[in-house]
Amino acid sequence: MSNIIFSGKVTDKIGNQFSYERLREVFMRARDIHTKLVSSNKKIAYFFIDPLLNSFEGANQFYFAVFECERIDKINTYKSGASPVQALADAKELIECGLCDAAFIFGYEPLLTNRLKYGKEEITKAMSIFENQSIIKCYNEMARLLCVELGISKDQFGEIADQLYMNYLRTFEREDNSVVLKDRGRRLVDHGADLFKLTDCANPNIDFAGGVILANDSTANLFQIAKNERVKVSGVKYSMVEGAPEKIGGIVGKQGNLFPHLRHAFLQAQNQSKINVVEQLRNKNLYLDVYTCYPPVPIGFLMATGMIDSIDQLPDLLERHEITVSGGMNLARAPWNNPALNGVIDMYHKLKEGTVSYGLIHGNGGIGEIQGVVILEVI
Repeated sequence: MSNIIFSGKVTDKIGNQFSYERLREVFMRARDIHTKLVSSNKKIAYFFIDPLLNSFEGANQFYFAVFECERIDKINTYKSGASPVQALADAKELIECGLCDAAFIFGYEPLLTNRLKYGKEEITKAMSIFENQSIIKCYNEMARLLCVELGISKDQFGEIADQLYMNYLRTFEREDNSVVLKDRGRRLVDHGADLFKLTDCANPNIDFAGGVILANDSTANLFQIAKNERVKVSGVKYSMVEGAPEKIGGIVGKQGNLFPHLRHAFLQAQNQSKINVVEQLRNKNLYLDVYTCYPPVPIGFLMATGMIDSIDQLPDLLERHEITVSGGMNLARAPWNNPALNGVIDMYHKLKEGTVSYGLIHGNGGIGEIQGVVILEVI
């Protein structure tokens, strides 16, 4: 069994506030666990969610500077918004095959600091995946194709986006104990995204560091990790199709089979966890943290998983269920490749607080070509 035995994060909305000394303080509990693992000769796997700049060097520097590792045989790095799901899948497999006793999955993205240091143009350039097409234009085309398959108009799509945003906002205002302006901002026509408004475009301009530690049962028992400090990774899968602007149709899929690779990952994760996700959701026994970068992605998730059978059912679902645990990417904030990692961290703490048994985190990579699902379970 793979258990999350540590979960933590820190964010900075000012910039230049993270030093390695501060990060060592923030992750003191994780550092203590690491020291015990090393002294007990436990086999450790290291995973790192790539930052936008200085990717592999960032991984080395983080583990040597923050965890003061004297030796690392291998660091596995991941480069998309679905990376945390991929890392969890790989870590779970290594632990349950007996190849390691514990796995560290961390991300460190000083996006705001780098923007201040290198300038907006340098950051925008680094975020460009395709030479002739921006990511936001790709998502706009995805939204257009989704409207065709769902048989809805541009105005109807806008209404759905409003409803999604209000769902995120309701969660965020409660969790953050704050009030946010409900205006969704201007349409992004000048960016080639006439179907989106400003609040649909999510890539928070902050610095973020966070991570989780997984361990097998014997290691958790050896370190006397209390049962109420453990959350089981009961199911995790990801699936990929070819990702390119001219392949968006294959990503979206067809009516009756939308986002087929997402559905495949969901069914595999659900099968691993041995639960019926939709049933648990209806019984108020499952939290959701859906990837909310652009409206087509959460719409695709809810359709592909069977949480709604038609788009007409969406308003009722959004009224009855919050689809994020903290408010989604634009409000709850984690930059670049880290939103799903942020979701796992928040879900761990949310599950420990209440009486709900399960939590599902959705990850989306690239322009939607990588889809992943994690199901966590209270032990």
